[in-house]
Amino acid sequence: MRFNFTYGILYDTICNIINKLNNLLWGFGTIALVFGAGIFFTVRFKGFNIIHIVHIFKSALFEKKKNPDKKQESGISRFQALSTALAASMGTGNIIGVAAAISVGGPGAVFWMWVCALFGTATGLAENILGTKYQNSGSLGSGPMSYIAYGAGMPRLAVLYAAACAAASFGIGNMTQTNALSAAMSRFDIPAWVSGIAAAAVCGAVIFGGGKKVAAAAERMVPAVSLFYIAGAVIVIVLFGRNIFDVFKTIFESAIGCSQIAGGICGTALKRAVTVGLRRGVFSNEAGMGSSVLVHTETGCKEPLKTGMWAVAEIVIDTLICCTATAFVILLTGADSSGAEGLAMVTEGFSRGLGNIAPFFVSASTAVFAVCTLLGWYFYGEKCICCIFKSKTDKAVFVYRILYIAAAFFGAVTELSLVWGAADLLNWFMLVINLSSVLLLSGEAAKCVNNYTKSIFGKKK
Repeated sequence: MRFNFTYGILYDTICNIINKLNNLLWGFGTIALVFGAGIFFTVRFKGFNIIHIVHIFKSALFEKKKNPDKKQESGISRFQALSTALAASMGTGNIIGVAAAISVGGPGAVFWMWVCALFGTATGLAENILGTKYQNSGSLGSGPMSYIAYGAGMPRLAVLYAAACAAASFGIGNMTQTNALSAAMSRFDIPAWVSGIAAAAVCGAVIFGGGKKVAAAAERMVPAVSLFYIAGAVIVIVLFGRNIFDVFKTIFESAIGCSQIAGGICGTALKRAVTVGLRRGVFSNEAGMGSSVLVHTETGCKEPLKTGMWAVAEIVIDTLICCTATAFVILLTGADSSGAEGLAMVTEGFSRGLGNIAPFFVSASTAVFAVCTLLGWYFYGEKCICCIFKSKTDKAVFVYRILYIAAAFFGAVTELSLVWGAADLLNWFMLVINLSSVLLLSGEAAKCVNNYTKSIFGKKK
């Protein structure tokens, strides 16, 4: 049972205003901006993020180094940074969010999610290159704040970005996650308050150890839960593999409007598939929001392109692998036609392949993904708090930790319509501030990528 803290007309009015703002701000214009930025960077990088994707993965994840990747004083290695970034971006959205996208936008939304992720790798590459180049350029520290302030010359917007990110951490990275966690646990008659206490306790035990402990926890949790979830999805995909070509056909036909035209449906359905798919892609991989820069620049790496490659790997793992696994489980099993929605739709898909263990499998995966996101976004929030309260960092971080733990419990036991709306609004501010700065500095990122391409692949010609 959850508490429903509503305050009558005033509460409803605020929710309606925020929802209208989100519909306006997160309309097709913003999604087209993000998508267009990805195409723009891909062109400027001469297709490096797509043509050389195998090289990027080999260089980021499998490159043999003469000198092992040394950790900075903060104790954050490159793999820990990748795990923390994945912890923040994956979350319950890779399960519930994909089901919601298919419900609203149809199978075609999956195609546009792929497209958004593919071009989003260029945006992620650009922002992390700039983050590394400008890291520790001034008193604002590393992360997007450094290139917003000292590269684009907008220090006030840098602080505004940090404030929006810190505030957003309570929503997208905290309360919405524990809310999904308690919903998953309710299938086993576990009260919401019990889930809330458990989430708050785990959160408190980790975050009071600081960023080092958060990264260490992410390093252990994210690979384990990702492999666990993907393994379960692969089993279902193999069992229903006979439908794979039909599913691909359905996805592509729905994406370009063939099925809508054949059915005599107006272009509204096609527009919905495109908008929902692109929006899901943006929220999943967070390319353009600059959030991953907050952790990747903590590795102490001095090579901008290397940092950018790790960010590309993160986007591919998050959206093109994990989200796709969920989508295929739903579409291959026909769970999208079952009438179920959200978590129930995903559970239905897995049930048709895994049988009676599916509810436990999906609920356990959802719970662990939620905790991972809870910790990953704490890392982001703490860095932003340190940026805002430079002279009183210790006190500010202590207060932030207490509030973050309280929010974890509160999110599990309450309805969150207002929180969801506020989180979307704050994410929009993060996106616009960050993306405008990255676009202004695109020439610097392009020079870095193109010089690398010439030095590595020019020799082979």
